[in-house]
Formats: sequence, structure tokens, C-alpha cells
Amino acid sequence: MKRNELLMGRLSRFLNSASLPIIATLLGLLLGAVTIFLSGNDPIGVYGTMFQKSFLKATYLNQTLAKATPVIICGISGAVAWRAGHINLGIEGQMVCGAMTAVLVGLYMPGPAIVVCIVACILSCLAGAIYALLPTVLQDKAHVSMIMVTLMMNYIANYISAYLVSFPFKDTSSLNANQTKFIDESLRFFRLTGNGQLSLGFLLALLVVFAIYLILNYTTFGYESKMSGFNPSFARYGGVRERRVMYMTMALSGALAGFAGFVEVFGTKYRFAANMISASSYAWTGLMASLVGQYHPFAILFYSIFFSGLSIGGQALQRDFNIPLQIADIITCSIMLLVSVNIGIRFFKQKKKEESDTTGHYDHRSYENKEVTTHE
Repeated sequence: MKRNELLMGRLSRFLNSASLPIIATLLGLLLGAVTIFLSGNDPIGVYGTMFQKSFLKATYLNQTLAKATPVIICGISGAVAWRAGHINLGIEGQMVCGAMTAVLVGLYMPGPAIVVCIVACILSCLAGAIYALLPTVLQDKAHVSMIMVTLMMNYIANYISAYLVSFPFKDTSSLNANQTKFIDESLRFFRLTGNGQLSLGFLLALLVVFAIYLILNYTTFGYESKMSGFNPSFARYGGVRERRVMYMTMALSGALAGFAGFVEVFGTKYRFAANMISASSYAWTGLMASLVGQYHPFAILFYSIFFSGLSIGGQALQRDFNIPLQIADIITCSIMLLVSVNIGIRFFKQKKKEESDTTGHYDHRSYENKEVTTHE
């Protein structure tokens, strides 16, 4: 009986948490339909083509899943940090560090392909983790805003990587493009289908989703990071070492972003080109999927694929209906806006509640002190 009640309670909490993203998605699609109608097209026909050429046909589904692969990992990276109360906006820069490290190891490290791949993976994760720990140290030691530092460090990573592929590691056979040489074919991930770019990287992204789900829900670290983000005061009172959790959380978040860079190089691009990561918006799409999915790994998986499919379908609309592909951005941003408004309202209510609780606690102690003084 108690087990059934527990299962029903979990189901009820899941439905309550899932209702907002579902409503936001439906309203976003509705707003997109209004925009399509105002442009003089049939929303039903346009949406039918859009979803057919993003999810329903095998060729387009292949493209969608390939595009979603780094988005999934970036979304998980953002969720790890954000659910612990640390706003990591530097996932793009950390992914750049991982991708640049991966391609350099792939190009210049000798040895068997499997060894090179393993070393490239480890060093890419390490590069992303170190780059994420730099703003963490600044916040811890100098009380600098992590939000601003992580955001600005994206530009640093992009500019340094652009210099590296333009001069010391530039492929001299391509005079006009600022990019490295291709890594050897033996290092490239195998394809899951005969045609298209869907590779082993997608399976690795699924593995990341399952692994992080287990870590966040069934380990002490996962519990402590959740408590640190949900109620820092309670976490400190319960003995959670906040600084330790902050460093571990940001290191894990950066390592995942670096891993996303490794997967992109070894699974799809096979080289590094200037602005390759920033132009694709993997990190920002992943962060949107993380926010809409409310930091739940499986919800992030779904919305990463969904947003990537909208992008692929938007390109098809431009070809078939002469509708700007930005219609997909309108739908995505509308969903994001609706979810963000709700998050803002909840944050404001939580702050008010914390202030109210603090005031009430103070008044209670003042009353006790006054009573003791009067008695004496």
C-alpha cells in the first residue's frame, strides 16, 4: 500500500513538473501557426511538411539526431551546474577548449587509434573542466560574478582558437579557410547508418544522459548539489560542504562540455575551423533544452532532439514554401520565453518566502529575549 502511494506521489510530481513545458510547447507552436497564417500559408500543411522533414522521414531524422548529439551533451552540462545554483554560461567556450584539444591530439599524437581516441577524450574533458574552474576560483576567492565571467570567457576561447587555426595549426592546403587538417580516418567514429552524419557520438550522448541521471539521483554528490541549488541555507545547516560541491559541480559541467567538443570533432567535423562551435549554437540550444526540460536529463534529451528537429524542418520550409527558416527560431524562443517567465515568477516567490521566513525567525528570537529580560 505504501509503495503504491509512493509511486502515485512520484507520478503526480512528474505530471506537475511536465505540465509547464508541454503547455509552453503547445503555445509556442500556436504562435508559430499564427505567424505562418499571417504570411499567407496554411499552418497545418506547413507544420506537416516541417515535421515530416525533421522527424518522420529517415534521411531527415538522421540529420536531426546528428545535430542533436552535441546539443544533448551541452544541455546536460548546463543542467548539472544550474540545478546546483551555479549559472554556467561558458559552455560554448568549454566546448571550444574540448574540441581544440581533441583535434590537436588527433593530429599530432602517435599510436593506435583506440589509444589516441581515449587520450583525446580524457584530455578534452580535462580542458573543459579546467576552463570551467577558472571562473569558479574567481567567484570563490574574489567574489566575481560567475555569470559574467563564464559568459565573457566564451569570447576568449573563440578568439584564441581562431588564432590557432589561422596561424600555427592552419591547414596550408586551404588558403582561404582558417581551419586545421582532417584527423585520420581511423580515428573517426563509425556511422550508425549508411548515409548521413549520425555516428557513435549519438550513442555516447545517450550514455551521458543515463549516467548523469544516475549520478544526480542516486549518489551523495547528486543529493548535495540539488540541495545546494534548492536551499543553500538548509544545505549548509545539514553539513553540505558548499565550496567542495561548487568546485565538483563546475568541473563536471565543464568536463561534459569538453566531451561535447570531442564528440563533435571525432564524430562529425573531423577538424576544427574558426567559429565552428559558436556558429552552430550547440551550447545555447542545449541551455534552452535544459531550462525547458527543467534540468531533468530525459526531458533535456527530448527537447534537444525537438529543437534540433525544428531547425532542420525550418530549412525545409525555406526551400519548399519560401518561408524564412527563422520561423523555427520563433517557435523555440516562444517556448523559452514562456518557461522563463514562469521560472522568474517562481524565483520571485521563493525570494519573498525566504525573506519572510528570515524576518519571522528574527522576530521570534527577539520576543524570547524580551520575555527572559522581563522575567529577570
